[in-house]
Amino acid sequence: MKKRKILLLCSAIFLGGLPLTSCGEAPSTTSEVESPYKIGITAIGSTTIKVSNTIQLRSSVSGTTQKDVTWTSSNENIASVSKNGLVKGLSQGEVTITATLNIDSNCKASIKIIVEQALTPSKIIINGSDSEIQWVGEDLLLTVDTEPSEASKLVTWSSSNEQVASVNQEGLVSFLSKGEVTIKAISKEDNNIFSSVHYNVKQGIFRSDLGSPYWDLSHQADDTNAKILINQDTPAGYHSAYFSHVLSTKYYVEFDFKITKQLSNWVWQGVGIGSGLSESDTRYFLFSPKVEGQGNGFNKTIVKDLPNESWPAITTRSQVWGENGLNEVRWESNTVKLGMLRNGNEHYYLINDRVMWYDNSTKYEDVPTMPILCAIDVACEVSNYTVITDENEINQKLNNNEYKKSFYSCNSEIVNYNDDSDFSFNANTVLSKDHKVRSLGDKAKLVGDFEVEFDVSDLVLNKAHTSGFTGMTCNFSRYDQADTCESFMIGKSALQTNDLYVGRYASWNYQRSMDDPDSMYSYLETSASVASDLETTHHIKITRTIKDNIATFKMFIDNKECEFDFKSSTNATMTSRYTGAYLIWVGGEYTSGVIKNFVFNSSIK
Repeated sequence: MKKRKILLLCSAIFLGGLPLTSCGEAPSTTSEVESPYKIGITAIGSTTIKVSNTIQLRSSVSGTTQKDVTWTSSNENIASVSKNGLVKGLSQGEVTITATLNIDSNCKASIKIIVEQALTPSKIIINGSDSEIQWVGEDLLLTVDTEPSEASKLVTWSSSNEQVASVNQEGLVSFLSKGEVTIKAISKEDNNIFSSVHYNVKQGIFRSDLGSPYWDLSHQADDTNAKILINQDTPAGYHSAYFSHVLSTKYYVEFDFKITKQLSNWVWQGVGIGSGLSESDTRYFLFSPKVEGQGNGFNKTIVKDLPNESWPAITTRSQVWGENGLNEVRWESNTVKLGMLRNGNEHYYLINDRVMWYDNSTKYEDVPTMPILCAIDVACEVSNYTVITDENEINQKLNNNEYKKSFYSCNSEIVNYNDDSDFSFNANTVLSKDHKVRSLGDKAKLVGDFEVEFDVSDLVLNKAHTSGFTGMTCNFSRYDQADTCESFMIGKSALQTNDLYVGRYASWNYQRSMDDPDSMYSYLETSASVASDLETTHHIKITRTIKDNIATFKMFIDNKECEFDFKSSTNATMTSRYTGAYLIWVGGEYTSGVIKNFVFNSSIK
């Protein structure tokens, strides 16, 4: 911007009865400064105030979009001014308050404030908290009222024990350690006029200054039967409690809960554990029990994000209904333990010491978070809470086999999960999606180019199943579109009349069953036989390669690439424009059998 020379005379331009001055003005002087800017000050109210009272000043800047100013007082003993232009009277006298434009120190404006002596109070009342119990690590802002109300509110703050709690001269109390402390406010007009408050400071596990106010935290640090509560008369809704003294990328927390009353009967009420920054930025794992009025027979889990304005991908793919031992959780008569371990981007969620879900995302990459618990539309009692931040203890947990699993059995009565490479499917009367091992959250996640290999044997196909396809399936659910699934199969097709054992690739809608014709987006099958029998062992290999944003799949059976020449349409191909991540699940579609030596690997090139 081109600068122009302006002559600034000793004058004040009045706006609304209040002085508005130009850059470089000073009373009874004349000066020349180079500046293209102008600045003015407006007082919101009278420029004559009493000691302890305040007046708000506003700056107005023209000639630039960079309007930030710095406020200063000519005498900090008479009046102080905040960075936002709030002036507070401290003692009787006159003072000049100046606003200086940050981008040009020559551009400034001033206003005179008169501070008059206030009445001496006859009484001081401290405001801030009605609770005598306070918690280590928290702050509390105290203020004062006076009698009469127009009397000076200037006080000197002090603490009886600076090791337990400190207080600054703005009345901000910081609780530092366990113990008892008295905070006193003494009138600056008369040392004989004072008030005090007494606090019993305890070492808490949960923060009282964050989360829902409906948690009763008063017993959280009791020597026996320590607990926190959501009472039965609490309104339905999301109620969070934040663990104290933890803001990290690596920690473990756990607690026991007992549901005492359901406050609604929608699908996703329950108790959760999670990690986050605030009420509007949290990811949590929710145990949602079957309760009266739901119309289903399942305990459920889900991972959700706050805020919940939409139904993001993670909530779709993370739903587990009754599987992985969930229906064996006896929440009605027993307490239930929830746990969470955060290790960088990894989050492990546990029920009764069993890893139930694993989330590995960049949502909080390199961002320290606080652990939280939440109750949603239930009254509950929480006890036996533990926080671990010691890295060695956390690493010991991570070395436990429970944290190393990649899959789980959807139903242990019909599917045996022996380890991540060895599964057996014992029923041939159910759909594969009800007869499967499934990725434990993001554990069996495929990205970029990938390979999946395994041996299959002892297959027994249900001859009575005469629709769709019957056989063993290896399936990839889209990470960001969980309802879409790509499946690779070996078995028999009801769509062909050759009665051969064939290979199949299908893209279909998981919300429907695989044998529902309307579920198929496309399919391809081999018309030639891929095996003479399915009792003996056959080696399966599935690959995806990505080039020019197109994914190409291949399937090999006994080291021979399958030729898919029987198609749902002439346009059906072994390619896809979806190049995102997948989660693996394996199942028997009306088929029993054994899978061994299951391995997978993937990489982004």
